Amino acid sequence: MIKFGIVGMGIRGSMFADTLSQNPYAELAAVSDAYETTLNASIEKYGVPGYLQVEDMLESEALDAIVIATPDFLHKKPVMLAARQGIHIMVEKPFSTSVEEAKEMYAAVEKAGIKCLVAFENRWNSPFVAVKEAVRNGDIGHILTINTRLNDTIYVPTKMLKWAGESTPGWFLFPHATDIALWLKSGVLPVSVYAVGTKKKLAGMGIDTYDSMQTIVSFDDGTHATFTTSWVLPESMPLIYDFKVEIIGEDGALYVDLSDQMVRKGGSVYSHVHTLGTPINGQYTAAPHYMLHSFVDHIRLDTMPESGAAAGLLNTKLVHAIHRSVLSGQVEQV
Repeated sequence: MIKFGIVGMGIRGSMFADTLSQNPYAELAAVSDAYETTLNASIEKYGVPGYLQVEDMLESEALDAIVIATPDFLHKKPVMLAARQGIHIMVEKPFSTSVEEAKEMYAAVEKAGIKCLVAFENRWNSPFVAVKEAVRNGDIGHILTINTRLNDTIYVPTKMLKWAGESTPGWFLFPHATDIALWLKSGVLPVSVYAVGTKKKLAGMGIDTYDSMQTIVSFDDGTHATFTTSWVLPESMPLIYDFKVEIIGEDGALYVDLSDQMVRKGGSVYSHVHTLGTPINGQYTAAPHYMLHSFVDHIRLDTMPESGAAAGLLNTKLVHAIHRSVLSGQVEQV
């Protein structure tokens, strides 16, 4: 069995722990979390050793791999520690919120020769898998432009995340959208960005971060893409997120709307039933579950993830350039 440790036992870490329980080739061996209450609850739930410090977990347990599910800006330390010990890594997006950190992390992973998967989970999301196949088959020809909208309701920065003020909707959401564009435009690189941001509502609530950000990205094949994101949609929205993508090619177009999940529920509150990822026969079927299962397969079959450290570094460079442009008001190079 492939022995896993998980760093960060919040919503995502717990989900990955549950996923491992359904994988026949892997098992959860230990957990780590900086909050003692969260850690103790995880120890009790999963029946494995727990550690407040990731160093202690890595030193005390014979782990083959770790999943890093810490906040956006706290990925470097566990990545570097695991790489030094030759432990395989699945790390949440963004790879890092710092280009310099991301470069160090990439170098450490490459030097160690370990498997590293950056959790761009929408590569395992069935609508985007279908879109990727259509693009690969040439159904729409060369991609001319991609337009993406990915927003969250205000519940996310005000209630779900304790650390929203230390991140932005750009770091929390853009990596999903920008990675899909980079994945679909395989081999085409972003070269420059122009971006703007609005900081009003959340700042007025004492959360020092952006309400929304918009950007135009230019690629080295002469094409462009637009991305917009926000953290202030009303909580009355039918889903917690709104994700729409338009891909226009020379010979056709593709449209993805993840906010409409095919089942709509009326009642005291109108909502969309979350159907993408509904458990079937007790098995988890959402994109993050498939992603972790694929990481297990990469380890046991000795193959390299496509969504690896190089993809993580490129994405960090792009999203960092977007943030620089928001601050400078100028076009920034990626």
